[in-house]
Amino acid sequence: MKIGILGAGAIGKTLIQRLRGAGHDVKFANSRGPETIKADVLSLSGRAVTSRAAVYDFDVVRLSRPALVPTLSFAFMSFPTSLFAQDANGGAYSRPTNLSSSEAPEVPQSATEVDTTPRPSTKWNDPATVRAKNWSPGGSLSPSLEDPLLGDIGGIRSAMSDYGIAATIFVSGTQWQNLLNAPTKTNGSQAYIGQKYTAESFEGFIATYDLGHIGFQGGQIIVDAGCSVSTYLPAYARGCHVINLSLYDSFFRGRIELSAGIIPNDVEFVDTYVGGNLSTGAFGPAGILPVQSGLSQQPGVAPSLNLTYHFDANWYEKVGVQRSLSPQGVVQEYSHFNRYGLNFSEPNVKGLVIDEVGFRQTASADKYATYIRAGGLYNWTRYTNFSTGGTAENWNAYLLADQQLTRPEPARAYRGWYGGFTVMESPSNVNVFRSYYEARLYDIGPFESRPEDQLNIVVSHALFSGDAQNFYIKQGVYPPRQDTTSVTLAYAYKLTHSTFLQSGLAFTNNPSFLTETKQGHDLNCFIAFSTYL
Repeated sequence: MKIGILGAGAIGKTLIQRLRGAGHDVKFANSRGPETIKADVLSLSGRAVTSRAAVYDFDVVRLSRPALVPTLSFAFMSFPTSLFAQDANGGAYSRPTNLSSSEAPEVPQSATEVDTTPRPSTKWNDPATVRAKNWSPGGSLSPSLEDPLLGDIGGIRSAMSDYGIAATIFVSGTQWQNLLNAPTKTNGSQAYIGQKYTAESFEGFIATYDLGHIGFQGGQIIVDAGCSVSTYLPAYARGCHVINLSLYDSFFRGRIELSAGIIPNDVEFVDTYVGGNLSTGAFGPAGILPVQSGLSQQPGVAPSLNLTYHFDANWYEKVGVQRSLSPQGVVQEYSHFNRYGLNFSEPNVKGLVIDEVGFRQTASADKYATYIRAGGLYNWTRYTNFSTGGTAENWNAYLLADQQLTRPEPARAYRGWYGGFTVMESPSNVNVFRSYYEARLYDIGPFESRPEDQLNIVVSHALFSGDAQNFYIKQGVYPPRQDTTSVTLAYAYKLTHSTFLQSGLAFTNNPSFLTETKQGHDLNCFIAFSTYL
């Protein structure tokens, strides 16, 4: 029998042990999210999931805490009539056949002393409500709203949470320097990140508002904005700009998720941040093939409407419609055409559609983490056609996969070595990069005493477009390179709550497309710092 347990305390732990011992398929959840469940419960052989996942596709739901009933109305309203729920005191619940989704659910008899007034259960550090829900997890090094450096700030965050508001200030910065004896300019100007000392910093705020406080259970508004400085525009933007201004909502017990607004789609699709790399390579964001083909990437954001359908707890399909970035590239997008991130339209820019299918399984005591995503985008914006001199539409296809290889301790199942790869392709006639291949190996929690540090080893190889090479040769420039290879070794050290320091070395041969005779290679030493206050 498939059984979901809501509540992961002492009673829930006992239920998990006994039911698993009897051979049942058991999922368990608490009200704050699977990442907050204690290690001794995670060490059991059941699966830690969200409260939504715990009531999906199961025969019986067991409530080890009756007080959870009022806060789980979203689940009870969408129970199939055949599903049976029971609390720890023997109270039973099944959805009546005449109950519509707009009506309040019945409350088990054993829970009648609980206030059943519909009101979201919100705490200042509850990931189920404060986390920006249309963000991808972004790798293990992502700072989070639920674990900020300054904590509750004397009750301020708790007071804000009573109104459904979560907010934090973030500070980040990265510095690069080429350690090799190479020219600091190419054709009279800097041509790649780190060619000469390069630095950027970004300070701002992110806030979320839980729409459950006004009756839209599961909905959220996300606002993310800040100001940045940069010594080299291809590394990052200068000035103040919006990163995310969007609405999130979910329907049918989380089966369908919707995001709409100004969105950085690099955290919705593709997810190149798995592995926790907080730095960019010598080419910066312009070297990411989906971004080259028009996909938005912070700080080059664009209006978008995204829909995700979850086939089950692991498989999903996500479709997005987005206003393309400028065909002149992401750097021109955020430095010239859309400096503040608020433009809904731009001259000579059309829309694109992106479709991604993926499988995501989080690590647990009896399962290794797996994350596979494959997709493609088609962009109706006209780009310069290097082969004809006219214009043409653009596209990109990608496949990424990451697999956990080891698990040194079941209690912290996410720890261990991971391996992954990336393959990306774009048309040669309208792009400088036509192919990208990457292999990565990373260790999350390399030491028992440092469970949230991370060691990264990444090897990448990219092919430049032959059409672009010929185009620029005809204009009299020094013949561009045919390909580029990079090897990166990095270590991220968690200093304290949501505060990371990452440093490393990245060697790149042919670190820029346009070059000259004595350009040389690049051995970037980089240091990145980030914290959520």
